[in-house]
Amino acid sequence: MSETPLDAAAYYRWSLSPEDRARLPRYDKLVDALADSEIACHLLVEARPGQRNPMLVLAALHYSALAGDEVLAPLYGAITETAPDAFARRVVERLEARPDLVRAQLHRATQTNEPGRSAIIRAVLRELRARGVLQVHLIDVGTSMGLNLYPDFYRVNVDDPSDVAALLMEDLHGTAQSGPLPVIHQRIGIDLNPLDPENPDHVLWLRACLWPEEPQRSERFLAVLAEMKSWPRATRLQGAANDLIDGAMARCAVPATPVIFHSWVAAYFSMDQQTQWRELVMRHVGERAVWVYCEHPGGVKGLEPPSSDFDSPRPGGTQIVVAETGEEPVSWGWAHPHGRWIAMTPGALR
Repeated sequence: MSETPLDAAAYYRWSLSPEDRARLPRYDKLVDALADSEIACHLLVEARPGQRNPMLVLAALHYSALAGDEVLAPLYGAITETAPDAFARRVVERLEARPDLVRAQLHRATQTNEPGRSAIIRAVLRELRARGVLQVHLIDVGTSMGLNLYPDFYRVNVDDPSDVAALLMEDLHGTAQSGPLPVIHQRIGIDLNPLDPENPDHVLWLRACLWPEEPQRSERFLAVLAEMKSWPRATRLQGAANDLIDGAMARCAVPATPVIFHSWVAAYFSMDQQTQWRELVMRHVGERAVWVYCEHPGGVKGLEPPSSDFDSPRPGGTQIVVAETGEEPVSWGWAHPHGRWIAMTPGALR
């Protein structure tokens, strides 16, 4: 293996942005405690290439808690009542005593499927409509359970936190909230392992991928699942994006414009896969598609992310990049990885 325990320790320490560390004091302590644990580092190395991600270990621990582990279940159930240092210590003690709890989940993938990211695609779609794109097909790459194939069904609510099914978005530049969306026709999701909203284990895994210090995210996820039963059915394609994008595009009838969207997906591609993905998608952009992605530029160098007129207004932001039909990719701003806030570039919008 190319990874070593020392590499894994660094991955743990870098896994949360400064903003998230400040907001999640128990996970802040936990990732550092995992970095100091030789067993936790070896478990991360055991994960298959492409999934050697601390979020996979965190999700496996949370999954065990949700599944009723005698130690983790009460600990996670009362997470906000436990001091951060004590929480981290007790979780790592359990992991070191029962590494099989994590090892049994290492075959999985982190598939957060955060509905908050729909706030980002909503904002981009609004602007595209203002530019004359009135009908679209939406192709969501890394779709997981498909929750981000329905940006037109979500509500954006920045005033009422009790509206758990709404997207709570802080619009830093005030440029993302006005105007209607295009009509969405085909909804196509691509994923190596698409998840079924009717499968209880799949639902439990996605709940485990959410951070337990943010219970409102789990509440929103469950509320969205309930509402999703009445939403239009989507097409879900299983396999690698580079292999399936041409077939997905073939399903998109004219005159509607295919919009290819992904967020924190290409970062899991190898450099060669990123380069190939860019070539494939830009060929479709040259013909009739729009490409939208929200990724951290440092993790997707193979996509050749464009320069931005301004830096992320908060640490750890992901860049919103848009390639309109027939044009090169342009930076449209920045967003929190889970859509908690958005800062569209006023100069890029018309």
